[in-house]
Amino acid sequence: MSNRLAVVGGAVVTSLGVIERGIVLCEDARITYVGEAESAAPEPGSQIIDASGHMVFPGLIDTHVHGSGGDDLMSGGAEAIRRVSRAQLKYGVTGYLPTTIAARHTDLLRMIEHTLEAEKDAGLAAEILGFHLEGPYINIKYKGAQPDEGIRDPDFDECRELLEAAPGRTKIMTLAPELPGGMEMIRWLTSEGVTASLGHSEADYDTALAAIDAGATHATHLYNAMSGVHHRRPGLAAACLNEPGIRAEIILDGVHVHRRMAQLALRAKGRDGLVIITDATAAQGCPDGVYALGDFQIRVRGPLCTLMDGETIAGSVLTMNRAARHAIEFMHADLADAAHMAAMLPAKLCGAMDRKGSLEVGKDADLAVFDVDFDVVWTVLGGEIAYKRDDGTNENRRKLRN
Repeated sequence: MSNRLAVVGGAVVTSLGVIERGIVLCEDARITYVGEAESAAPEPGSQIIDASGHMVFPGLIDTHVHGSGGDDLMSGGAEAIRRVSRAQLKYGVTGYLPTTIAARHTDLLRMIEHTLEAEKDAGLAAEILGFHLEGPYINIKYKGAQPDEGIRDPDFDECRELLEAAPGRTKIMTLAPELPGGMEMIRWLTSEGVTASLGHSEADYDTALAAIDAGATHATHLYNAMSGVHHRRPGLAAACLNEPGIRAEIILDGVHVHRRMAQLALRAKGRDGLVIITDATAAQGCPDGVYALGDFQIRVRGPLCTLMDGETIAGSVLTMNRAARHAIEFMHADLADAAHMAAMLPAKLCGAMDRKGSLEVGKDADLAVFDVDFDVVWTVLGGEIAYKRDDGTNENRRKLRN
């Protein structure tokens, strides 16, 4: 017997615009219809979500996640990774890339192993769409919160072993192109189907151009941990803004990037050139306090996440639903653009655009229903309600725990 779900009456956000009073019909984990509510009716026996007064987005995809809910992906093991995957549902995220930090080779291999183990028997959880290896081949001068002992020059034998540990699963690798062997590694990664992302780098504009020529197409957290925008010495950030061959991540928490610079980024890149990320740490969704980032301790005070020195920014506590809201508030994006940058482009980066990232017939029935404040009301995963905002019952707690 088919499993049917109908999301009715909400403002349905598609890549082309917003259907003000729309309907999304799902059957057996796929979207079967998207349109105006008056133009179709739920099949008999369908489960109904009344989304009136809410917004219906495609499930969000976060391509840069280090942890959540007190769990760190590098140090917590397989069960912690499972909990992080489940926690993402609370933020409208239906797919994500677990992201490393620069670390010893054995630690990176162990994190990949634990992630592959975590995918087994994960239950209702955001889908792990691959890996983002942030380092270890980065510039120590622009390390940010990355540990010194994990940073090194490109090593092809080592990198090959990382990719072979999970064939086809490494989607993004962040590296500094100016390091010895950096350009050659960009060419090799590109030939292996991995997106070479420029970041944690002091590359000047000409070096960035050479990296683009070598195959780099992406940049890690625009403006942060990279040479900047200077009118006589344009660096990597200037190249990212100005060169159409680069798509850039951006952290919209109001801490990493001033909203005026976020506006500049959208004007320069357009919605096809910016990917919204969180760079979330274990402190995502947690109160102020001290948390883990790999072998580091980090301190959280409000929206600010730093190393224990209180100055070096160390990831964020941002959630993807808040990041989508900030795209509208900070950059003056519209709803369709916010969905494009928070779902469609990330799906493309993960090689999953054929089945995720937008509300289209035939794609996975992954949806997020937000209220007017972008708080998550429902998250639908594969046509099944995977998260429901607490309405005073324990139903949702049981689902997330099981």
